[in-house]
Amino acid sequence: MRSPRRRLASRHPACAASTTGRSWPSWATATAISPSSRSSTSSLPRPDRVPGDAVRANIPDDLRRRYLDEGFWDDSTLGDLLTGYLRANPHQTLRVWSKTAPRALTFQQLDLLSRRFAAGLRTLGVRSGDRVVYQLPNSVEAAATFLALTALGAVLVPVAGFYSRRELVDIVNTVQASVLVTTARHGSRNYLEELRDSRVEMPGLTTVVLCGSAPVPDAIAFDDLIAAEPVNTVADISPDDPCMFAFTSGTSGRSKAVVHTHRSLGAEVRLHLGVMVPRGATPQIIASPIAHAAGMTMGLLAPLHRGDAINYVDTFDIDFILDVCGRERLSPGGGAAVFLSALIDHSAFTDEIAERMGYVVLGGSIVSEALVDKASRRGITVLRSYGSTEHPTISSGVISDSAEQLRMTDGRVLPGVEVIVKLPDGTSAPPGVEGEIHSRGPDRSAGYLDARENVGSFDADGWLATGDLGILDTAGHLAITGRAKDLITATATTSRPPRSRTPC
Repeated sequence: MRSPRRRLASRHPACAASTTGRSWPSWATATAISPSSRSSTSSLPRPDRVPGDAVRANIPDDLRRRYLDEGFWDDSTLGDLLTGYLRANPHQTLRVWSKTAPRALTFQQLDLLSRRFAAGLRTLGVRSGDRVVYQLPNSVEAAATFLALTALGAVLVPVAGFYSRRELVDIVNTVQASVLVTTARHGSRNYLEELRDSRVEMPGLTTVVLCGSAPVPDAIAFDDLIAAEPVNTVADISPDDPCMFAFTSGTSGRSKAVVHTHRSLGAEVRLHLGVMVPRGATPQIIASPIAHAAGMTMGLLAPLHRGDAINYVDTFDIDFILDVCGRERLSPGGGAAVFLSALIDHSAFTDEIAERMGYVVLGGSIVSEALVDKASRRGITVLRSYGSTEHPTISSGVISDSAEQLRMTDGRVLPGVEVIVKLPDGTSAPPGVEGEIHSRGPDRSAGYLDARENVGSFDADGWLATGDLGILDTAGHLAITGRAKDLITATATTSRPPRSRTPC
């Protein structure tokens, strides 16, 4: 039986919190938002409160000083960076390619739209530190939401459109969000109906903003909120404040909320995205959603950083993507290996499109050597990348790598990142020998929202135990070979020695 429908839209109580200076932020030791400012959720336990037996995933003071001294970190917030990128390239364009609702804006128009939406959210009481969940297809509204929340200093909580109703409910409750930005319908899925049916399961959710739809009684329309006068300044907050709660895929167990600060995401944008994407490449059309890592970084943040055009498609439709690429002289973008596999085998993937494509960045799943070879025969260089929600990009292939390095490894360790490969006994593995990958760097997250989950994953020296197996060669290239629990199990039961590989 369906739950009773309840009115979703209401006023969101205002509250604000920020930290100053370069000491470890207050959110890591207590609630980031005063419970007294949220009457609807003040009786609930804060998920980021640190119990006595928990471990805080601090970046040690010596590393913090080094990241600042060497320019890996600066005092910009993500809102500062993205606003600067938009205004540096006002005539550049964002295009959303769609069979039903194509849109195009200049960066100047996108900047104004996002600042108007930020002002509208502020009238609802959204302030810095507030957690705002958004589940949207690729759209102008999705880009504006991302930019508006960074300008406000709110904590972004992205939820990909393919996540289920149950997963959305769990995420809203885990982060104790009071605001959700979503769409009424996309494709065959009715998000508004699902939300009405599950509203009673999210007691802290007080406000729903609906994009791309006529006004409805139980939500506030995006178009109504952008009637406000635009905000003119970016929120004055600490770069150590939380910027995003990103949820793990759950492949190694229950999905966890990962905390990224403005420093960690800013480092990812400034240091790594420019290295991974070759200069002078044909603009790419991205199918991965803005709320997913690939769509967010390669589709939105990398082009903004580089001053390039942004091109999204609102539905994963290979026929449509290739048609657009053929007509508009674009190239298909990267993402998961399954996308490249489907692309190469498609009859409409012409030699002309392959030549324009030139390269593709793949990550998020195993990229086989056979797929790399297949792409190479079409003149496409596969740049394999490796990272995780906890540490976005640890290594990546670059155009200057040799054919063998591109084929056999997941790229070189990126600027500012350090990697140690450890054997089951905790000692460091020599080059070419398999072990568990441990990483640290300026883009590493600040740990899990539930600090108890940091135990066993983050240590006092800033290292993340990734849980992945890999081989590091003498040139700093990393090859992912499996999961660490497989090595531990095999070692315990069969005394299998760690694998080795001749370094490239």
